[in-house]
Amino acid sequence: MAAETSRPARGRRRWNGAFEPSTEDHAQKRRLLLREAGAAFSARGFHNVSLDEVALRLGLSKTVCYYYFKDKNHLLLSCVEIGFELAEQALAAAEATEGRALDKVVEFTRAYVRNITSELGTCAVLTDLQALAAGDLAAVRRRQRQFSRRLIELIKQGLADGSVAVSDPRVAVSWIVSAPLMIPKLSHLWESEGTSWLADHYAELTRRSLSAP
Repeated sequence: MAAETSRPARGRRRWNGAFEPSTEDHAQKRRLLLREAGAAFSARGFHNVSLDEVALRLGLSKTVCYYYFKDKNHLLLSCVEIGFELAEQALAAAEATEGRALDKVVEFTRAYVRNITSELGTCAVLTDLQALAAGDLAAVRRRQRQFSRRLIELIKQGLADGSVAVSDPRVAVSWIVSAPLMIPKLSHLWESEGTSWLADHYAELTRRSLSAP
């Protein structure tokens, strides 16, 4: 891999001043690029955002982006990977929660909302998956199905232990996962209360929606 070299984009400090010029923290720089790319893709769509724009947001040249990502598809795929990590972290926390299955599903919602309102949360709400290369898209779809099966299993456990009452676990999972996805675009609705309040609010909605009478 070639060394990172470029002149700062006019009008901005490199990396928006987040790092000292001499820092070699590759992982943190890559993370910052993912954050900016995820926010841009989420706001304007993958096809409407260029690598030049992502670089400009951080006071960089496009050459620097190629040091961390081989092309724009790689950047999108890396954002999708972050999204999976955030969702799977929430599900792992839910599966480790003590109590009935309903309590586990509620905890998933709480952790999921917290994660998608975090620094890298916009990577979790990308909808331009069709822009991925065919092989990458197929792998992403398989991973989505695996994730859904784990969450569906929690709903089924809730039906078995009497804590959940739904007619179709698949529909319930679809709602649980998709309902929070507009949150990053609607930050003005919850900025005064904060993300912890929002996570608790969605968790309570999940409990009310799934609870057995």
